[in-house]
Amino acid sequence: MSRLLAADFSRLWKSRDFWTCAAFMASFGAFMVLMGYYFMCRTGGKYSADLVCFGYAKLMGIAAAFFISLFWGTEYSDGTIRNKLVAGHERYKVYLSGLVVNIAGVMMINAIYVAAVFLLGVPLLGLPGTSFLPFAAQNGLLTVVMDLSFAACFTMHSMLRQNKASVTAVSIIAALILLLASGYIRSSLHEPKVYEPYAYTTDKGYVITREEEPNPNYLEEGSVKRRVFEFLDELLPSGQALKIEEDEVTKEQAGRLVLYSCLVVLVSAGGGIAGFQRKDIK
Repeated sequence: MSRLLAADFSRLWKSRDFWTCAAFMASFGAFMVLMGYYFMCRTGGKYSADLVCFGYAKLMGIAAAFFISLFWGTEYSDGTIRNKLVAGHERYKVYLSGLVVNIAGVMMINAIYVAAVFLLGVPLLGLPGTSFLPFAAQNGLLTVVMDLSFAACFTMHSMLRQNKASVTAVSIIAALILLLASGYIRSSLHEPKVYEPYAYTTDKGYVITREEEPNPNYLEEGSVKRRVFEFLDELLPSGQALKIEEDEVTKEQAGRLVLYSCLVVLVSAGGGIAGFQRKDIK
């Protein structure tokens, strides 16, 4: 196992796909800081680096899908995985080594974004306040388990299919669909129970008044649909990403998010290993 890990990490450091993702996330972090600095200069308001510190979250699924699918697609196309099996390495060890390296790669890509934000953000925007520390600790833990979830899911997909192009396309599309689905779920959960009364004036000067009215899209508290949406919002790593970015996670929710992420990792890793054991490696 140690030799497999050493070989996989050696490939990781040399991987253009890994460094491309890292460079993209670093550039995105710098862009977020510069936009904050522009806003601060234009409005005269306060804007610190902590406001964009967790801006990576909604992009991590796409970054993980891109990196992992290309990284392991190359392993298949180059015959590296077949050579590992021919050399006598057990299949589950090959899979676990790949999973560990993928997790490390995703976390490093994540960390590079944060490093870029603070390296550029602190000189331009100033240090975060002390109130940022408790949120940073909680969201840092949630980021780790979110990265674990994304890495486990995309590792399973990449290790069970050998066509590099199709794996990459499906992985990225799946990441986008998950993000859009989580956005829709969160939007539905935030629908107001009633539309507030309002008034407006027409072009001809007439004042039109609308009374308060119920919102037909509101999900009733305790309803089955609302409970399902709340469960999916916390279970899906993309939903967790949006919660982290918007800093909406309570202490009670944090425990559930960690539990759900561990469940996703166990199911994905277990299913991936089981499938890889029976896979015909060409």
